[in-house]
Formats: sequence, C-alpha cells, structure tokens
Amino acid sequence: MKKYILIVMGLLMGVCGMTYGVGSNNVAEAATEQRIGNSDYGIMYIYPDTVEAVKKDGRYYVVVSAEDRYTDKKFLAELRQGENMQNVVSTLCLYMFTNDGRFYCMPQRYLIDNEGKVCVDLGSDMQFRGIDEKILTQVYTASLKVLESKQRFQNMMKR
Repeated sequence: MKKYILIVMGLLMGVCGMTYGVGSNNVAEAATEQRIGNSDYGIMYIYPDTVEAVKKDGRYYVVVSAEDRYTDKKFLAELRQGENMQNVVSTLCLYMFTNDGRFYCMPQRYLIDNEGKVCVDLGSDMQFRGIDEKILTQVYTASLKVLESKQRFQNMMKR
C-alpha cells in the first residue's frame, strides 16, 4: 500500500509540476481557470489543463487542481492572523477522486497569497473520504466534462 501511495504521489507531483511550471512561483500564470461555483468561504475554480485520468491496479482515478478563492471577510481575517499568512487569498488543492465520484483525497494543498505565490504548504491527505460537500461533487462533475472534451478532441484528431 505504501508503495502504491508513493507511486501515485510521484505521478501527481509530476502533473502539478508540469502544469504550474517548475520554478514558477506564480500560480496565476499557470493555466486557464473554470469557475465551478460557491464554496463555504468563497468561489471554487478548477484548472482544466490539470484534469487527468489515472489508472493504477485496474482502478481509475480523476485528478484535478482546484482553487478556492476566499470572499468571506471574517474567515480571511482569522486566517491572516497566522505567521506568513497576512496576504492569503485562497487554497489550491490537488484532488484525486475515485472513478465513481464518491470518494476523494488531497495529495497536495497550498495556501496562496495575493500575488499568486505559495505561502504555506499544507501537506497532503491521502485518506479517501466520502464526498460530503456539494461543491466537491461539482468539481468532480466538471472534471469529467473536461475529460470528455479531451477525449472528443483526441478522437477528432485521429480522423
């Protein structure tokens, strides 16, 4: 199991590294975003260029980077009281969903400042959890639509 987690983490880190550019600290330069909807504390976006289907041991997973840009002033004020967090505006997460969209984990999580730079690495949480928020279902659904569009484009290019 530990070997499996390490392999998946390596793959996901590679996807994020390619998407955001090795050495680039500015997340805003990374990719085109797609608005998904309102979260508890802000507005959720996904980065369609990061959506991938990953297969391991016969199981498929959907991977996507999503950013929750905070609009809740009270939440932001509390969050910004931490060290090196005075300019935090969002959280950037790499989500990994099971193929059926019922469970997810977060292999990478970062707090992002107002310049688009990572100010805090929140680490990873590879424990799969049931989706209990509507916004995560929307992230999963939007990711599937992106994968479908990519597949249509690939099929069109084969002709």
